[in-house]
Amino acid sequence: MTEAIEKTAGSLDFSGNRALRILLHAGVSTLWPILKSSPDRQIRAYESTLALLRRRWENQDACVPDPVASATFRDMDADVTAFLELCARRSGTQWLEPVDAIAAYLLAVIQGMVLRWLADCDDEISVVVLDDLVSYLSTKAVDLA
Repeated sequence: MTEAIEKTAGSLDFSGNRALRILLHAGVSTLWPILKSSPDRQIRAYESTLALLRRRWENQDACVPDPVASATFRDMDADVTAFLELCARRSGTQWLEPVDAIAAYLLAVIQGMVLRWLADCDDEISVVVLDDLVSYLSTKAVDLA
């Protein structure tokens, strides 16, 4: 993903929000074929997380984070945060909200989209969701110059 962003950034002759949108799209576009090519891996990831959470919530009413599941999400958040920061830096933009919150949102949308795709295999809907996600994310940043 980093390579796609750097390559795309090197070919842009403009900066700002327009560049951010293109860089976000370049990064997200590299992710979709990877997710799509490994449905069994995606299902196993959902299953293992759900099994962990099912055990965690059995006979418990209090909401206390599961350390293993939380660590997994923190790792994914860190990767997405780095992606968002790279896109902002290379486009000359600044995020208006905490980047970790934007990263959590991005992950939630992608996870939901992948789950839906696993159910209906509708590539077109998935691509529309990713395009809309990029559009929305680009509203969360402003030009530095």
